[in-house]
Amino acid sequence: MREDAPRSETVSSSGLSLRVLVWDALGEPPEGAPRTVVLVHGYLDCAGTFAPFVRHLPPWLRVVAPDMRGHGVSGRVPHSGWYHYDDYVRDLRRVVDALAQPPIALLGHSMGGGISVLFAGTWPEEIARLVLIEGLGPPVDSLDDGPKRMARWVRELSGDGPAGSKPFASMAEVAARLRRQNRGLSEELAPELAAWLAEETESGARWRHDPWHRARSSHLYRPERYAPFLAAIRCPVLTVTGGTSWYRWDDLDARRAHIHDRRHQHFPDVGHMVHYEVPSQLAEHTAAFLVGG
Repeated sequence: MREDAPRSETVSSSGLSLRVLVWDALGEPPEGAPRTVVLVHGYLDCAGTFAPFVRHLPPWLRVVAPDMRGHGVSGRVPHSGWYHYDDYVRDLRRVVDALAQPPIALLGHSMGGGISVLFAGTWPEEIARLVLIEGLGPPVDSLDDGPKRMARWVRELSGDGPAGSKPFASMAEVAARLRRQNRGLSEELAPELAAWLAEETESGARWRHDPWHRARSSHLYRPERYAPFLAAIRCPVLTVTGGTSWYRWDDLDARRAHIHDRRHQHFPDVGHMVHYEVPSQLAEHTAAFLVGG
């Protein structure tokens, strides 16, 4: 179990400052293993919530974890701007170029899995291993919803934007909310994750993420757009699922079929936030996969 704390770096991407947590490697990796793993968090999450998971990774592994734009303490787009999905890929490109030491592994959770698929499919020669935790894209959108979604998007971005959530009375209340949302999150870890995800203000504790993320995109998700990226990936891929997760789409097996070299790990009693609920078990399987398992 590693005891080193991360240091904070700043990477600039298209005018925004991205906070990146870095755990430096202690020692040399085994032959053939990646030197760096880049962790890409999901929607409304942040890099710091990977900390309990990282503590159980091998010390020879360099770990790089960015707060994606508008999340954690990274920069936000201007008022009435938009978080375009492709910009996350551009941000990840900047982080990898600045801080990763090859060979590189990518690990993405949920939205971060989708970002990682786009990155690994675009630059397959750079990625030695890929871990996708409940991260093969959202459910299929109906093309018929296009006009309604466009009208909603323009309406939300033309006004004051989505309302932020009401403040919590305390950080303890944030931790309690996290435990209600994630039944497997321990009482011990909940305050640690809350401290990464929220901050104290004069009016109470608030989430750190930009509330403009809650404005729903006008873009419709169509899996056929992303299938070529999955097919272009040439490294081994580990897919991870939780048995009690809401992440269940009818076409997930069809999406997985585009992956050339896939292993799978299923946690039957775990929800969507696998790294919250079973960080040590996830780290064990990840480490084995990275060294050739």
